[in-house]
Amino acid sequence: SDLGPLMATTALDEWADTDIDVHFVSNMDGTQLDNLLKHLNPETTLFIISSKSFGTVDTLSNAKTALSWLLATAKRHAGTEDSVLRRHFIGISANSEKMRAWGIHPEHQLQLWEWVGGRFSMWSAIGLALAIRIGMAGFKALLAGAHSMDEHFAHANFAENLPVLLGLIAVWNSTFLRVNAHTVLPYDGRLSYLPSYLTQLEMESNGKSVTQHGTRLDYDTCPILWGEIGSNAQHAFYQLLHQGTQQVSCDFIACVRRYHDKQKNAPLQQQHELSLANCLAQSRVLAFGNAAVATAGSDSVADSAADKYKYYRGNQPSTTILLDELTPHSLGALIALYEHKVYVMASIWDINPFDQWGVEMGKQMAESVYHAMQDEREGQFDSSTDQLLRHINQLS
Repeated sequence: SDLGPLMATTALDEWADTDIDVHFVSNMDGTQLDNLLKHLNPETTLFIISSKSFGTVDTLSNAKTALSWLLATAKRHAGTEDSVLRRHFIGISANSEKMRAWGIHPEHQLQLWEWVGGRFSMWSAIGLALAIRIGMAGFKALLAGAHSMDEHFAHANFAENLPVLLGLIAVWNSTFLRVNAHTVLPYDGRLSYLPSYLTQLEMESNGKSVTQHGTRLDYDTCPILWGEIGSNAQHAFYQLLHQGTQQVSCDFIACVRRYHDKQKNAPLQQQHELSLANCLAQSRVLAFGNAAVATAGSDSVADSAADKYKYYRGNQPSTTILLDELTPHSLGALIALYEHKVYVMASIWDINPFDQWGVEMGKQMAESVYHAMQDEREGQFDSSTDQLLRHINQLS
């Protein structure tokens, strides 16, 4: 998955120790790659192809297009396909044979362990792009932060064990209170991709309805998860959180220290403090509703029809996580915290968080539909899919 390196590279960009720009492409529809190729220089662009199986259609489709783009330039300079592959491609995979067959030279192959799932892979060679951007010292600090959380999870008493506590809270909300929606709200723009990362981490890991022993579950497991930068979300979906009919649990995440030179960065420091104040205020109103509004100095809600629109019910469960400051070390610990939280939840629910057969089934089905589309074959699937394919074939 690109979500881990993409999220971390964005979060830690101020630690960049190189002028090398890093970009990420994962979509099979070509939009990401097309937009990038218009601005990149083919002579100075390196492509890192990351795929555990080295058979993922999304990844290899983009890689094939990138190779064609490079070859178009190479031909004008009498370059060969072999020279292009040797100079412009690195492969990361658990399948050396497929990398070699595609054209990745052995000295440009990095090995990935077979047992590493995409959403847990940032710590491995998949993190190469991140390591290039922030340097190996920064990358090792990220690993050290994750290791410190690993040790905490392994040895801390359950009463003080952060992953255990987060996991227990999540299971209580989802399974027992039937709160089937959860949102992640970082109050720091550097963590803009964290909600997407955690959406994949939790829903792909724990979106299961069968136990490890093959028994169908009769209780709720992973909630629907989404999120956004808190200050943006306040103008988007907080209305539903405060006054909607749905129960939603929330994780607020904020960094205490930023812009250390307060005199030099006084305006930005003030904005940071305003962001922190909003983080604390929103969680307070979600928890206590109109009681929080009243104690903050506002008029209490009257019984008039007009004032009923201003009713905040409260009792929306939330957790607030404060990082002293955002660094490679603290980000590593934060990500590991959520990884272990996922494992705690899965252990209680008796499900396997490390497989994703639903995802695999979708990929297999897409391949059969793709072949039917190429051959313009009809009548192979259900009536809805066949009708859609007929329309596509008519316009192709």
